[in-house]
Amino acid sequence: MSYFYIKKEEIKVHLIFLLILSLNYLIPYFSVGQLIVNPHDILDHEVVFNNIIGRIYRGETDSIALFLSGEIKWYFLRKVLQPLTFLLYGFLETEVAFWLTDILIKLICYVCFFKLSRKLHCSYFNSALIASVFASSILFSISNGVGLAVLPYAIYLIIKNKNLSLKHFCFLALFGLNMDLAYDMFVIPLAFLLTLILCTKYQTYNFKLFIKVATVLIFFILLSNSNLIYAQIFSEPSHRTAYFYETLDLINNFYNLIGNFFAITGIIGNAYFFHHLPFTLYIFPIILISLFSKNKISYLLLLVIFLILFVDFVINLEFVNSLRNNSEGLITTLSWGNIKLKLPVLYGLLFINIVKSETIKKTKYLIYPLVFLSLITFQARISIVPLGKHFLSFNTLNVEQKKQLRESFHSQKYSLLIKNIIKFNENKAKYSYEHFKSKYTFKGYYDYKNYKYIKSLVNNSRTISIGLDPMVAVMNNIKVIDGYHPLYPLSYKIKFRKVIEKQLDYYQDIKKYYDFYGSRVYTFVVDPKINKINYLEAGLLGAEYVISKYSISNQMLQSICEKCNDSPELFLYKIKI
Repeated sequence: MSYFYIKKEEIKVHLIFLLILSLNYLIPYFSVGQLIVNPHDILDHEVVFNNIIGRIYRGETDSIALFLSGEIKWYFLRKVLQPLTFLLYGFLETEVAFWLTDILIKLICYVCFFKLSRKLHCSYFNSALIASVFASSILFSISNGVGLAVLPYAIYLIIKNKNLSLKHFCFLALFGLNMDLAYDMFVIPLAFLLTLILCTKYQTYNFKLFIKVATVLIFFILLSNSNLIYAQIFSEPSHRTAYFYETLDLINNFYNLIGNFFAITGIIGNAYFFHHLPFTLYIFPIILISLFSKNKISYLLLLVIFLILFVDFVINLEFVNSLRNNSEGLITTLSWGNIKLKLPVLYGLLFINIVKSETIKKTKYLIYPLVFLSLITFQARISIVPLGKHFLSFNTLNVEQKKQLRESFHSQKYSLLIKNIIKFNENKAKYSYEHFKSKYTFKGYYDYKNYKYIKSLVNNSRTISIGLDPMVAVMNNIKVIDGYHPLYPLSYKIKFRKVIEKQLDYYQDIKKYYDFYGSRVYTFVVDPKINKINYLEAGLLGAEYVISKYSISNQMLQSICEKCNDSPELFLYKIKI
């Protein structure tokens, strides 16, 4: 009877924490009837590529021609050989596939870290608590999630110190097949280092077991990323081979080192500090308590964290950057910064070490409230801006009022912001979620209705976007010459520069970005008064139409529709060649 009672209590613990994790989806859904996601690097890039991969596997092999004047080859697509991507996006509607992937990855992260915590003799409650925080702290879950989940699982298998069963080999193979070579190349050395630290003094390190785990992961990672390896070796040089790394001044570089160690960089001088606040609430007290814990394992884990950040500090020194910039091949394309995405595993291990030690008796009234507050704020952090705008009727304000609110928000003049909000919303009627529109949702970002109208006008012709994200056009089956690509031919970057050459002269920061990095192949028109795009060169690259956020007066352009489909920020022009 007691066994079933214990199991029942354990299930309750899981249900409570899974319910908290589900608030990430339930809060926006019950507030506005839609799910909310941060568009940066997800809606403007990742989802579009996954959508095309799904279409390719459905037999629409020509869909890849939508990108960059048709010069992108299938082997430039990350994840094209990863089962989780092509199965979900190949069989399901894109938004459903995205959210299912997001939920699945969080569940995998939760389970893997929970298993590791229990193996490290953490209590059931604390294991579920830290596993839910760990699952919430994933950045870019569809890119980084599987690699982040496999790290605690690999550590668990190695410190378990038992022969791998068929089940374990299958899980490792599935993990490896869905890991990203760029994001996850440091998982295996990290697993080795952390298991060395966590192995007890009574346990001999099982090198054979580590080699088995590493071999399986490496084999399947290379298999599922073989297209990128092929592109690197046999294809023409990518734009990444021309990367030029800028050097931070020593003071800012040192500030980043200390700030990142204590997880305070993102909340200082940042209008969107609430996106980073959950990390600080959770990480800062854990780091601080661990520093005074007088515990060997905690100090070793802190040392690993510091060394990871210190290497990043060294890489940003002038002489190191000079060496990288004068190198060729893989050295210029490797990004040490990706290893920092695996730091949540180390923070979780520090928490486990704290709650197992005598330190927790003195600090539990500090650490538990902060960790719980962090867990709750993790679920709401991305929804704050779009829901705040909705409940304040932001979209009903005039242009000048919107400008004033944006300026006071970005300059962090919060007293003025609150004063203006109250002033501008006097006697304004609230509107229901049927009117909710936000760039933080699939429907709002991809603007399906208006771009369907644009598609009916341009048909199979190629376009260039002004003031709008060209990946929105791709998502709506419209061919483009611009876009956001983490890997594309260097030759195309050079050709497209002729289109935006004069535009770049007005913005030195953007010019540096395009010339030094250039993954965003955009027109960079942020002010309608400064539009120096060379439409002749755009036409030579294949563009026949211009989709614009602004009205444009140019002798090279013929107006097709103004405020197309009654949208105040959508204009279409045909290029005269």
